[in-house]
Amino acid sequence: MSQQMERRIPLEGCVNFRDLGGYPTVDGRNVRWRRLFRADAPNTLTESDVHTITQTLGVSAVVDLRNSGGVLADGRGLLALSGISYHQFPFLERRGTAPPTDGVDAENRLSEIYQWMLRNSGSLVAQAFTTLAQGVNQPAVFHCSAGKDRTGILAATILSVLGVSQEDILRDYLMTNEVIDGILDRIKKMPGFEHSTREGIMAPRAAMEKFLDVTQSEFGGSEAYLLHHGVQPITIDFIRESLLV
Repeated sequence: MSQQMERRIPLEGCVNFRDLGGYPTVDGRNVRWRRLFRADAPNTLTESDVHTITQTLGVSAVVDLRNSGGVLADGRGLLALSGISYHQFPFLERRGTAPPTDGVDAENRLSEIYQWMLRNSGSLVAQAFTTLAQGVNQPAVFHCSAGKDRTGILAATILSVLGVSQEDILRDYLMTNEVIDGILDRIKKMPGFEHSTREGIMAPRAAMEKFLDVTQSEFGGSEAYLLHHGVQPITIDFIRESLLV
């Protein structure tokens, strides 16, 4: 089985559920398989899906990055009701300034949104990272709605701290585009998003590149960013110990 096939988990109610493991690091190690998963919203998971996630994959915690309004409108789904621990960190909820909603095109708009999260959601990113680092919460899955933007920011931060190359971080981010039609079908069923287009929801490489570049230029990298926002050094040490082989 190829690494890519092994990475994506086939489910009935999620199209973008995949393993964050398997990537090599700059120091010659690899990210451990079957410890962290990233996904789109799990509110349409079936009972069979929940069994796969909790029993086959052993997931014991879910980290929800959606806004409170999104959770209220779409629900938590069967996974959050299955007895595993549930944690919510709304990366895009308004705090002082609102996230940008316009732009010349989708790529620039997403780039601005990613940078808004970088500068305005640091404490929530730190809390989500700390939650995922705790051994009692692993294996874990973190998700937003499409599994692309908020989820992509957290995945990129984690992989960067683990020492994964920028090229592999970008490759992981861009995998969403392989299932973009399934994501579009879901989004168009949401009130207010009926006219969404494929081009408008694609994952643009340049937006994530800019996010990583700004993280480096303004904060000194992902590890420094997390430390600045309250993550303890021992937490970073622990996630490396638990996720690297």
